[in-house]
Amino acid sequence: MILTLAGPGAGKTTDMVKQIINNMELLDYNREMAIITYTNASVDDIKKKLIQEVVVPSNVFIGTIHSFLVRYFIKPYAEYVGYKANPIMIVDKFSNVGLEWVEEWVKKKYPDSNKNERKNKENGIILKQRNKTIQAAAKKGIYTYDSIIRISKELSEKRNVLQSIGNKLQYLYIDEYQDISKYVHNIILKIEKVKHTKIYVVGDPDQSIYRFRYGNSQIGEKAPDGAKQPLRELIAMDNAKCQKRSLLVNHRSSEEIVRFINQYSTLENQEPEIGKICKVQFLSTNSIERMAVKFDKLCEASRCETKLIVAKNNDTLQKFCDIVFKGMVEENKKIMDSKCIQDFIISSSGLNYNNFMDKYDFSPFELKKIVVGIRKVLMKYPQKDILEIASVLSKKLYGKRIVFSNSYYSDDKGKFKRYNFSFESAEQIFGNEKIKILTIHKAKGLEADGVLVIAENRKQFFKWLNMRSYDLKNEKDEDYRLGYVAYSRAKRVLALACLEKIDFVELNEDIFEEA
Repeated sequence: MILTLAGPGAGKTTDMVKQIINNMELLDYNREMAIITYTNASVDDIKKKLIQEVVVPSNVFIGTIHSFLVRYFIKPYAEYVGYKANPIMIVDKFSNVGLEWVEEWVKKKYPDSNKNERKNKENGIILKQRNKTIQAAAKKGIYTYDSIIRISKELSEKRNVLQSIGNKLQYLYIDEYQDISKYVHNIILKIEKVKHTKIYVVGDPDQSIYRFRYGNSQIGEKAPDGAKQPLRELIAMDNAKCQKRSLLVNHRSSEEIVRFINQYSTLENQEPEIGKICKVQFLSTNSIERMAVKFDKLCEASRCETKLIVAKNNDTLQKFCDIVFKGMVEENKKIMDSKCIQDFIISSSGLNYNNFMDKYDFSPFELKKIVVGIRKVLMKYPQKDILEIASVLSKKLYGKRIVFSNSYYSDDKGKFKRYNFSFESAEQIFGNEKIKILTIHKAKGLEADGVLVIAENRKQFFKWLNMRSYDLKNEKDEDYRLGYVAYSRAKRVLALACLEKIDFVELNEDIFEEA
């Protein structure tokens, strides 16, 4: 295994694409190369960069972690352990509807237990019930993102499956490895242990900011403790097991910004490719209107064509938008994805697309009209049941009654229960091509000429400003890394502000200039 450590702006994607192109020439026609990354946007970026340089052969797979697991674990092997593998439908998660009884049941069953003990028992029962639902749904070809990981992990325990995958995969590239979960990390280590696949990993441990997803895990995946973040685990490995290389040139940011972020990084210091432009700025006002004016003047003086305004929470950004960008920002609507709704309706009927269209004699336009109608209802009443809306609309519009079968499963006592799937809405990004206002989590991977980082209070401001490199290793508090990610988005101008009043005399004047 080869690990490339690359800080912000180090050109890690460009470097990885060069490695991929070099190894494409060595790729056997009967084996495959897989390139996986964290988001669909990153997948598209890698595809574009490759297509500009070479003709990508058919035995090269480029996709997200979940699509990789579906292609190499679920579809070929899930049927061997009793799950349906083709066709499958993927939904975001199972809702908590139907689990309301657990808390009261635990209180009655264990009245003498303390609050923590009762909570642990409650979580254990909920996890057990979710696992039953995950297994029942997978037997009908319905998977959540968590269940893809859980069932892939189950398959990775089987040596013959790993041997087969190793024989198929000649090269495996994994971008943004700091964002990988513990379960997926363990799967990758098992593939590596077979010794049939050359694995290349790219990442920056200081930009690991998705610890919160462990708290949302429906399969009981727990966050790593101490320095056990998957990428740091690879860094700690002996070079014989994991060879390391580093990219040390920052192609993104000015000399002042690189010097500023170097004081926090746990990796080797970066060298700036770009010279001096503008000192890091502190906006000495807690007035949102004045922040906007000062930031605009800074960006204008340093010829910034693109701007990015970031904060930890949407509420802070909403206040900023409401006051400063009235008329420019669209209403923050929760819109369900049309394709996801359509797939859900068809899969819940127990049919594939062609059979569904034939049975109910729908044209693509008619089906689209039903889906659009569902979206309109959900935007107004997000708790409404999707299948119930579909039934009403198909009857009202076309006089047809759709029969749904896969939306129920029987429990241990033979009673029928709903799966209660839920679909997460896309987070609205405020702004346009020239200026974006979004959370730090959403800003990760982006860059702009001018960046304004807004702290919500003095505590957060000084936590980010005064953090040290060892703080970025704190796995139990990712707030430090949020600050680092926010700072490192800037190319020409980095401005810091706080919604609470701060005097300039409290700051290090060698780093800052007051705007």
